[in-house]
Amino acid sequence: MKRFLTILLGLSLTTGAALATDDGPDLSDIGEVRGDTLIVSRDKLIRTALEHNEMLSASDRMRAAAGAQALGGWRGFLPRVSLGAYKLRSDDALNSLGFSLNQRAFDAAVMMTPAVNDPGEVDHNITQVKLQQPVFNGGMALYGKKAANAMSRAAELEHERAGDTIRYNAVQAYEGLVLARAYGRVMEAALASAEGHVRQARSMFENEMVTEADLLQARVYRDALRQKLIEVRNMAAVAGEQIELLTALETDLPMAPATDTPPFDPGDDLAIDPDAAAGRADIAAGLEQAAAADHMSRVARGALLPHLNLAAEKNWYSGDGFLGNEADSWTVGIYVTWDIFAGLENVAGLRKARAESRAARYMADFKARQARVEATQAGLELQAAREKLLVALDSVAAAREGLRIVENMYREGLASMVDLLDTQAAATQAEGNLVQARHDLSVGLARLEYSGGALNVAAN
Repeated sequence: MKRFLTILLGLSLTTGAALATDDGPDLSDIGEVRGDTLIVSRDKLIRTALEHNEMLSASDRMRAAAGAQALGGWRGFLPRVSLGAYKLRSDDALNSLGFSLNQRAFDAAVMMTPAVNDPGEVDHNITQVKLQQPVFNGGMALYGKKAANAMSRAAELEHERAGDTIRYNAVQAYEGLVLARAYGRVMEAALASAEGHVRQARSMFENEMVTEADLLQARVYRDALRQKLIEVRNMAAVAGEQIELLTALETDLPMAPATDTPPFDPGDDLAIDPDAAAGRADIAAGLEQAAAADHMSRVARGALLPHLNLAAEKNWYSGDGFLGNEADSWTVGIYVTWDIFAGLENVAGLRKARAESRAARYMADFKARQARVEATQAGLELQAAREKLLVALDSVAAAREGLRIVENMYREGLASMVDLLDTQAAATQAEGNLVQARHDLSVGLARLEYSGGALNVAAN
């Protein structure tokens, strides 16, 4: 018994795990409060999303699980040691005979008495240490470990890609807030101008300089802008909800973006390299998954080969008490097994694994080509956004000047209210197009980075 307790104490491990809890971010983690508004910083938003997003945390745990699976792959090489203690009671004659032989307490004279057939209840206690050592299993252990390692690396890369996705989504949420707020300013300015038109039309109508139709047209146009402003403010609220979702932040404060520097001068020349997308983490993860599938096909092949294992055990026997040591024995063995025919299960498993390996390779090749297309598309969209911004800048300047001229003409009675409102609508549309173009440029740059394409900017 002392020997068993010594072994048990020597092999026992004391483990403790401390679970870290995430209390969520503070308002200061993504910006600062000014008055009753939370001013959001783009860089802080991205950093906070990467630190607190639950989906990214889940991805990290999946990465850890894959690493643990790879660690378990050593089981095909390392010995397995187990301890056991068994207490048996039986009135079976054969068991009783075996118990007495194990306990080295067999009395040959008993064989000549009726007690050999009716031994009564007999106790038997066994304390056991068993060791099993795999020697050769057709490469199943080797390639199983390689597959687990490849899947662990794939999980690391997928977690890296998940971080890229969170970063891209954070940029989209921030730029959505920028877009909504900028649209809001455009609508507020347009509404203020429309209010002026209503006042001007009312004054001219009261002085019998225009008909009531001019006043009604101005009021209809103003009310349409009020409705649009409601929609735009709702866009800002939705963008704030997206930011809260990404960062696990909870706040009732309205949000506004901080003033940020544009990504680059739209007049600069851009050079896009879509081939850089080959270095994306998800593409590398697909290659690792294909490698793992190839290794698993070799594991399936190993099931068709003979296996060689060693085993050893030491037993202590007692009839008087649990964990006793009245007698002991040892056994050493070598085992060779070969499933020559398993109902075609092994053959089917090998064919399935090879088919899955080829499928994984095809998928990896397709994803690599798809990544290049995505990077090319993102580059083209970025170029288009840059050109649209240049056009929008010129258009806004022309629209503002045109509006100024028509407003003066209306005051002099040289233009109708329809002409004025049409010009105002065109100016508002131009301002909105400029806001959208700036948004498309910022998001386009983030999309290009997310797609893996490389960007070189040359000052022009």
